[in-house]
Amino acid sequence: MSEQLISLTLAYCFLTALLLIALIVSHFNVLLKTFLLITAIAFYVISYEGWKETQGWPSTTDLPEKFLLHSAVIEEPDEELGHEGQIYLWLTNLEGNELHDYPRAHRIEYDQETHSKVQEALREMQSGNLQLGEIVPAVERKESGKKRFMKGQKYPGLTFVKLPDPALPEK
Repeated sequence: MSEQLISLTLAYCFLTALLLIALIVSHFNVLLKTFLLITAIAFYVISYEGWKETQGWPSTTDLPEKFLLHSAVIEEPDEELGHEGQIYLWLTNLEGNELHDYPRAHRIEYDQETHSKVQEALREMQSGNLQLGEIVPAVERKESGKKRFMKGQKYPGLTFVKLPDPALPEK
């Protein structure tokens, strides 16, 4: 746990304790006191979940349409332990064919097809070939018209290709 997360936790506990003391001393309706206390605790939980996104936890948001793959970890399903399996990708978004921001960890659900594609990409990377990932959308939602993936974050259109050599400048 990082210093910021610990200090944020202590700050919310302190503020909740102050609110509790103020509610005990005040003459508010019991229903209002209960609502205020539950709201303060809910804000703590919501802010903790928000901090997870900034503290290096893998994102569960959709993968970008084009990205540069840096690394991956594959956790296969284990029926004995009840673990469904996950695939962790460390990648940089290629927005407009340029690196956009810093690398980001993403977590997607495990499936055999994605496992084999990621494993092949990792083999190519070990051979010295940087890998570009691209997602060809497989499902289009009718109500929004945007190409999005159905719930479950499985990517049947995920492909990896070798990063092309850079173009040399003209003489």
